[in-house]
Amino acid sequence: MAQAPVTLESRVDSRGGGEAVITNLKAVPLTAYLIQVFLEPCSPAPRPAVFRAADAALTPGGEPLPQFRSRTEPLGAAYCNKDGVSVPARAELKAAIYQDGASFGEPQWVSSLLDSRRFQLEQLEIVLNGLKARDAGSVPRQVLTADLEEGLAASQEKKTFPFPCVLDVRELALEDLKAGAEASLPDQIARTIKLFERVRNKLLDARPSLR
Repeated sequence: MAQAPVTLESRVDSRGGGEAVITNLKAVPLTAYLIQVFLEPCSPAPRPAVFRAADAALTPGGEPLPQFRSRTEPLGAAYCNKDGVSVPARAELKAAIYQDGASFGEPQWVSSLLDSRRFQLEQLEIVLNGLKARDAGSVPRQVLTADLEEGLAASQEKKTFPFPCVLDVRELALEDLKAGAEASLPDQIARTIKLFERVRNKLLDARPSLR
């Protein structure tokens, strides 16, 4: 049997929590992956499925994982079923996407990573369109941020993947608009547009193509 191009090792950290070590064995850098986290249930009923994604294409300043390099994801532990004893979480790799667009893992989860990219691309464009389609000098800051929040909230109905977004577009937009409160609003808007265009272009350059 051929060796998998990416591996996941579940182990216990120094504090007794679980952690997952993802290692890329392929010559092509690893851009995105999805893991499922398993915690011991607090009752006889199983815990709901928990998934966690990482995607360098959606992370400002993020870089794909080169060959033979590893990344560690903290997983936590369950305490409720053991008196004074923690049970480390473990994880399972569900899907991975490489810089050249190749993928590994279960097709439905590879598709979910791509759905995440499409959804967050739409959110990025909601912010960009909202910032570009107004006379920035005549719109109060509170109205601008409220409009952006409303547009992003409406788009949540299109979210189909069962894991948190890799990039919190709302938080990034609002924090960036507030970061330079001493500057004029038009200057802040121009800076935020540049930031979001960089993130959007990085996502559009990722493979496989979203368009």
